[in-house]
Amino acid sequence: MNVFRLKSNANSTATIGTQSKASSISDGVPVTHEPILTPPTDYSPVPPPALDEAQQAKLEKLREYIHSIMVPEDHEYYASEKGFITDGTLKRYLRARKWDYEASKNMLENTVRWRRDYRPDELDPDYIRPEAETGKMYFNGFDKNGRPIWIMRPRLQNSKDTERQVKHIVFCLERGIRLMPAKVENIAIIVDFKDSAYAHNPSVATCKKFLDILSNHYPERLGIAFVVKSPWFFFTTFKIISPFMDPVTKAKIKFVHDEDKDKKNSKDDTKAVSNEWVHLKDYIPSDTLEREYGGNYNFQYNIDDYWNGLLKYTGKPFKVINYL
Repeated sequence: MNVFRLKSNANSTATIGTQSKASSISDGVPVTHEPILTPPTDYSPVPPPALDEAQQAKLEKLREYIHSIMVPEDHEYYASEKGFITDGTLKRYLRARKWDYEASKNMLENTVRWRRDYRPDELDPDYIRPEAETGKMYFNGFDKNGRPIWIMRPRLQNSKDTERQVKHIVFCLERGIRLMPAKVENIAIIVDFKDSAYAHNPSVATCKKFLDILSNHYPERLGIAFVVKSPWFFFTTFKIISPFMDPVTKAKIKFVHDEDKDKKNSKDDTKAVSNEWVHLKDYIPSDTLEREYGGNYNFQYNIDDYWNGLLKYTGKPFKVINYL
């Protein structure tokens, strides 16, 4: 399962061929296959609010409890678990549950036990790679706040392996965390619906599953999400799943004005949803934003270059880190 419905391999391959040909001849600007995985030096991180005395006391209490249930130091997963259970992690879980101590404790404990079993930070890149062949999900660039940009393209769905599709999502989340520069704790997502047909429209069940993974095991990791070239049928799905979304999460979803429509003096149906409509260049520097989305970076996805670059920066096969 993925956040998008399945599409045949043949159709995905055909789409890639068309896209590659178009990218290669884009007005003489050299094409690059190198994704931008190194953060800029001039980003402006958005720090979380400072803690008051009551919140600090809850943080200390949660820290004491979680440390009491950690695996022993001689356990093979100890280093990874210790790296995950940082004050940064604890604060995110407390914020996600509106500083309700018991709710935060239960949520974090569930994640700690899930991680021991699932080992999301140790997923084998060789096992995941077939899901990444078409470029349906990849990281490229950073927004103005230093958040890694996770690009999703439903039209390039290529797999029917439900288990591996889910692990691909988790793998991407873990690698995105490893791309975050100092003082940055969340990601930016671009969901690109270009050339998507009704068959690619995510089902309600699929969307809920994705939201479950993101909200229950990766709280406060979504900084902002941009929906590009939204088809009419997506608005219907969005309205259905909206009631299941936390209001704070829902507010992070922005719909992007269609530049092609703007050139034709046409207007977006901005009344289709109540969420804000924006221009990507207001959030992402033009020199790192792909030309596909109105920027100057003439990027063409190539699995070998992308995969080698991603593993170079995030660990091959994996890297133990402190989750700041």
